[in-house]
Parts: sequence; structure tokens; C-alpha cells
Amino acid sequence: MSKNWLLLLLVIPVFVFAQNQTPVEGMLRSLEHMKEDTLRVHQLNKIALSYSTSDTAKAFFYYNKALSLAKKSKWKDGIAISNFYLGTVNYDHHNFKRALLFLAQSLNTSNKKRRSKSLQLIAEVYLYTNNFSKALDYSYRALEIDEAIGNKKGIAKIYANLGSIYYGIKDYSKSLSYYQKAIKLNDELGNISDLAIINRNIGGLYNSLKKIQISLTYYEKANVLCEKANNKALQARILSDVSLVYFNSQNYDKAIEHCYLSLKAIPKGINDKQTAAFTFGVLGDSYIEKAKANRNNLVLLDSANSNLNKALKLHRELASRRDLAYDYSSITQAYKLRGDYKNALTSYETAMAYEDSIFNADNKETIKNLEDKRAIELRDREIKINKLQLEAKEKQKWMLLSGLALLGIIGGLLFYQSSNRRKINRKLRTLNLDLEEKNNELDQANKIKARFFSILNHDLRSPVYNLIHFLHLKKENPELLDEATKISIEHKTMSSAENLLTSMEDMLLWSKSQMENFEPEPKNVSIHSLFDDTRKHFESEEKVKITFENSSDIQIYTDENYLKTIIRNLTGNAIKALDKVENPTIIWKVWQESNQTFLSITDNGPGGSQEQFKALYDETEVVGIKTGLGLHLIRDLAKAIACTITVNSISNKGTVFTLQFQ
Repeated sequence: MSKNWLLLLLVIPVFVFAQNQTPVEGMLRSLEHMKEDTLRVHQLNKIALSYSTSDTAKAFFYYNKALSLAKKSKWKDGIAISNFYLGTVNYDHHNFKRALLFLAQSLNTSNKKRRSKSLQLIAEVYLYTNNFSKALDYSYRALEIDEAIGNKKGIAKIYANLGSIYYGIKDYSKSLSYYQKAIKLNDELGNISDLAIINRNIGGLYNSLKKIQISLTYYEKANVLCEKANNKALQARILSDVSLVYFNSQNYDKAIEHCYLSLKAIPKGINDKQTAAFTFGVLGDSYIEKAKANRNNLVLLDSANSNLNKALKLHRELASRRDLAYDYSSITQAYKLRGDYKNALTSYETAMAYEDSIFNADNKETIKNLEDKRAIELRDREIKINKLQLEAKEKQKWMLLSGLALLGIIGGLLFYQSSNRRKINRKLRTLNLDLEEKNNELDQANKIKARFFSILNHDLRSPVYNLIHFLHLKKENPELLDEATKISIEHKTMSSAENLLTSMEDMLLWSKSQMENFEPEPKNVSIHSLFDDTRKHFESEEKVKITFENSSDIQIYTDENYLKTIIRNLTGNAIKALDKVENPTIIWKVWQESNQTFLSITDNGPGGSQEQFKALYDETEVVGIKTGLGLHLIRDLAKAIACTITVNSISNKGTVFTLQFQ
């Protein structure tokens, strides 16, 4: 897959527009006989609500009239109510900046329940615009109010929305915890629609964790609840979500089928841009994967581009930076498959610009601070309660045991001194532990950087050397080359340049995902595909015959980039060893035996002594920069993916490297 899709987040709405049962014509007639007071403000809001789903312009007109009259009457709560409705209708039409302006004014109310709803809606705005730190802040503020007044319905909605926020920052453990809390409360309250949304979101969470069957089970639960609640719009979203499950399972035909079912299921009259954009994105990626399997079929790539551009247009309208980054990443891959590297580079740079702006370390730190703030507030509340209880007990003791007051004071001073000493000692121990942990983190970071630059040096140095060698030969000895040789050299130069570009793109894409956490990311790797990629990398080495003996396509569950780097290094070392060998040959093999998979790379070179291969086994062995850090790098990468490498080298007969996987 070209990217890691993040599920389209759903929140439990704090306010749902519903058509008023009273005909709007009757409300308009009764409005003519009303005085300019609070009842008229309520009537104007009811009329606006009736138009909210059918005529947006009229809805805004009557909401603004209600706000003007509330201000004229200096009715504080009426002003807050009208601002809330205006914020809601702007939010519903994705006018997020205007929605925040009105919702900020709606907070100026004495009604705690209404204030909590405004805070929740502000949190939803920030969630949809990927500002998770502010979404978390406003959600906790709303939760504090609803907990204080015992509003279970409000608490249930906030729990569900907190689950979506933590899902957005990929903290799946906390996300699932809040979703389960929300399910428990909504079961008690009998909120079927809210339960459908929560079960749907949990299905997406398990899909992200690659637990496919559990994911499909929750989607089925959500679909049954949707049918009970007659929620057609959510059913369309669930179909889109299931398409993503099939996409992640590499069943691209099923993914495409469910995408079209989802687009067809969106109810008429509902402008659900999020679902449509998400579905077009999955469609585009599915067609890209099918194109790969069909030799970069141009018809399939055209379908991919068409759907990705539709997704791109909708995500621009929604101002979703995260999804724009995903779209440009997919478009980059489509350009690469077409061989259009210029446009691929442009779209890749755009994707990286969006990616870098989404969620940096400062945002993470902000979220951590907000969580700490919430924990501190809860702790302070408990401390206040405990303090009141202690004060009551002290008064009783004073009345009953006044004769022991002096002894109590002395004991208290001694206890205070001892407590302070213990606190200071605990702080010193904590500081020492923190310092030791930071030193370890710094040491690990330095090792990670050294390993990363070792990979860059070793994987890029060889193709650059070949390219420079070809260019020098053409420039310095042109008179020695006939026309056929010149054409051959130009072909080799172009091939080396393309291989270098491919290697650089691989390393840049890999380094982007590895900079923060240099750990393997295992998946099923096709050995056929791996060796084809390596053969292309060395296709300019015409003197060496490279063959792959196996016909069956065996797959290994490991990190593709780590294994690719190991194979490239071992093959490159073999090519160097065959420099002066007659009929140089390299043979790749793969086989399975006793539930284990083996890979071998065999050459007919001069062989070598065990001392020459010491760096593969001895971590204390020092390797110079001029050697390319080859065996040293192979040893570290093999250890990281639990791969055992053995060497069998016979003088004047050749060398066999064998890789063993559990």
C-alpha cells in the first residue's frame, strides 16, 4: 500500500438538526402578532431550525434576526442560544472559522448544560481540522461541567468523542478505553444511533491494528444498529470503512466493489463530503495496487488518477491537511508507475510539506500537558474533599482532646520534618532516574544516527561510483570509443542514473518513516519481487550472470527494507569478488524446510578465510569507512530482523551466504 489510511473520524453530535413538525407557514403567521421579546426570539430560532435542512439561506436569515433581537433586548441567555445555533449551522456546512466565532460567543451563558454543549461543538471543530490538542482541551472542559451537574447523556457523548480524538493521534489503547466507557453509558441510556457510531469507530480501530475479523464483527454490529435507527448516511460510511478493510487485506476487487456501494448508498440531499472524499481515496489506491499487479496498466492508472483527484478536490474544500498529504502521496506513486518522475517529485514534496505541518513534537507535548492538567485537576479535587474531611475531624478532636493539643503539635512538627525528608529523598531518586534515562536515550539516538548514515553511505556509494566511472570514460577517452560502444556506455549511464534515483527514493521514503523510531516494520515480502528489484539494481553489471533458481513465489514475514539492504550488500560483495574470475556467476535460491525459510547467495569467486568474514559475527570488530561498512551493516540489520547468517567459503571454488528465518 502506498500509505497508512487513517479512518474517517466520527463524533457523536451534540446537536442534530431536525425538521420541526409545525408547518413553517403557521409559525410565520404567528410571528406577525408577537411582541419583540424572548418568545419572539424563540420563535425565530424555531423557524430557522425548520429551514436548516432545506433552505440554508433562510436558516441563516432567521437565526441572525433572532440574534439581533436578543441583543436589542439585552437577553444574555438568548444571545448565547442564537450564537450556538449559528455556530451549529456553520459547523454543519463546514464553515469552521465562522462556526468558532459564534460558538465562542455562545459560551457567555449561565446555563452550564448549554455551555458544555458549546465546548463540545468547539472540540468537534478542532477534531475535524486535525487540531487534536485543542480538541482535547475543550472536551475535558466540557466533561468537567457535565460531571459536576451529573449529565450522563453529555458525559457519554464526550467519552465517545475523546475516543475519536485519541484515535486521531493513534493512541489506540486510550481510544478503546473511552469508547468502552461510552458504550456502557449509552447502553443504559438506550441511545441506538450513538451506539452505532461507537461500534463503527471501534471497527476502524481494530482495522488499524490489523485485526481484520474483529474489525468486521464491529462493523456488522454497527450496521444492525443503523438499520434499527434508520441511519442511511452512517450505513454508507460503514460500506466505505469495509472497503478499507478489504484494501488492507489486499483484496482490491472487494475494496472497489464496496467503494461504489458506499457512494451509491449516500442519501440524496446529504452533502457528505467526508465520506465521498474518503471513498474516492480508497478507490484510487485500490486501482494503483491493481495496476501494479498488471504491469502498470495505464487504464487502471487513469482510474486511480481520476478518483484521487476527486478526493483531492473534496479534501481541499474540507481543509484536511492529513488527507491532502495522503492524496498527494498516492498521486506520487501513480506518477512513478507511469515513469513521470518529474511530477512524482513535485507531488512527493507537496505531500511531505503537508505531513510535516500536521503533527510535530510540539503538538505531542501540548497533548501530554493537557492530559497532565486533567490529572492534576482531578487530584486537586480529591485533595480538597480529603482536606474538608480532615478539618472536620480535627475540630472534633479539639473539642474532645483539648488536653493533648501540645503533644499533637509536637508530633505534627516531627511528622512534618520526617515527611519533608522523605519527599526530598524521593525527588532526588526521581531526578537521578530521569538523568539516567535521558543519558540512555541520548546514547540510543547517537547509535541510531550512526546506523542510518551507514546505510546511506553503503547503499548510495556504489551506484554513484558506477555513474562517475561511466562519465569519466566518455569524457576523457572519446577517441577510443566506436559508435556502438558509445551507445552502450550511454545506455549504462542512463541505467545507473535510474538505479541511483530509485535507491535515493527508497532511502528517502524509508528515512522519513524511520527517523523517530528506527525499528523494523514486518510484513509479508515476496522473494520474487525482492530479487527482481535487486537484479534491476545491478543490471549494469553485464559481465556477471545473476540467476534465480526457484519458480515458486515464497513469502517471508519480515521488514522489506532491512532484507533488501542485506541482499544488495551481499550481492554487491559477490560482484566485487568476481572481478577477475572467468565466467562469473551469482545464484540466488530460496527454500523452506522444517517450518523455516532459507535464502542463499552463491558465487564462484576465489573464496576467502573466516577472518575476512569476522565482522559478521563479532560486534567488537572495527571496520574502516573505505570498506563500505558492508559486513558490519549486514550484521546489525540481520540481528534487528531475527535473521541468522552463515558463511561457507572454499578457496578457488566460491562462497555461499545462507540467511535463515524462523
